[in-house]
Amino acid sequence: MKKAIVVTISLLTFFVTFSSISQSLPEGIKVSKIYSDENYNAFTSLIRFKGDFYCAFRSGERHVYGKDGVIKIISSKDGKAWKDVDQIALKGFDLRDPKLSVTPEGLIMATMGGSIYEGKTLLGGIPHVAFSNPKGTKFSPPQPIKYDENIKSKFDWLWSLTWYEGTGYGGMYSRIENKEGGNTTLIKLVKTTNGLDYIKVADLEVEGNPNESTIRFLPNGDMLMLIRREQGNKRAYLGQSCPPYTDWSFTESPYFIGGPDFVSIGEGQYIGGGRINREYTGLVSFGKNGDFREVLKLPSNSDSSYPGFVFENDTLYMSYYSSHETEKTSIYFAEIPLVELK
Repeated sequence: MKKAIVVTISLLTFFVTFSSISQSLPEGIKVSKIYSDENYNAFTSLIRFKGDFYCAFRSGERHVYGKDGVIKIISSKDGKAWKDVDQIALKGFDLRDPKLSVTPEGLIMATMGGSIYEGKTLLGGIPHVAFSNPKGTKFSPPQPIKYDENIKSKFDWLWSLTWYEGTGYGGMYSRIENKEGGNTTLIKLVKTTNGLDYIKVADLEVEGNPNESTIRFLPNGDMLMLIRREQGNKRAYLGQSCPPYTDWSFTESPYFIGGPDFVSIGEGQYIGGGRINREYTGLVSFGKNGDFREVLKLPSNSDSSYPGFVFENDTLYMSYYSSHETEKTSIYFAEIPLVELK
């Protein structure tokens, strides 16, 4: 497999410098808390379905350990009034990081990690999926995905899925234990046509313990993938590949990006975000070849991020979680006019 890595040195100034970014927001940006209770609520996803916003997140006792996490799904017509839709749970599994997409058949599909713990010991991980009914009012019980035995490991995680021309593509990462007692993560591109059965497309030669990733497509069918990295300099990679997606080039961003997501805003530009440098939830602007620039810091702290994005009518709608206001984490919803980022 061919691999080219380009280190991009980008200016950290867009309208403000990195050091001057504060939690005060431009007047046109609205941020509201949309879900909070006694639980640790985190790791969001956001889509539009039949005209409504759907937001999914994990709810548990704490970030890890304790009682197994469940997936909660809420919806809203206007982003202001939200209602409960459904809850997805599975005995013996800590269900984590739900990611919503709409299948070619017109159903909401939720992918999620299925971690298995014994106390504080991680025994394994099996990716799971659940599907909504046609109206989006009820979800099926979660079921494990199926994939070739030769690509299975003790711990696998299909972190998100993006549909393109009838096929769903996702980055699946695996945790491989080494003799020294630590572990290494490897990432591969997989695809599906039904959301349940997956085959490997390519091994991605990404160093630095890659894990969470999000895929988007260019108008010509080329694929972009934003990938979190945990070792080395830990800066996120932006991968690019053309069909059949077996040869990749990678551009290094200036930032660590935890829980990465991104969305097209037109004219070859993207807005992405996540936990920037492990400090707060922020947004970055970039093109298909990189040129990353930080454009906004959201009200947040170091225990935050995992955004979901919907872009329409020149407005970026965003879900994320943070604990900057309360001891427990809460779910937030932001409305960001594109003009405020330019």
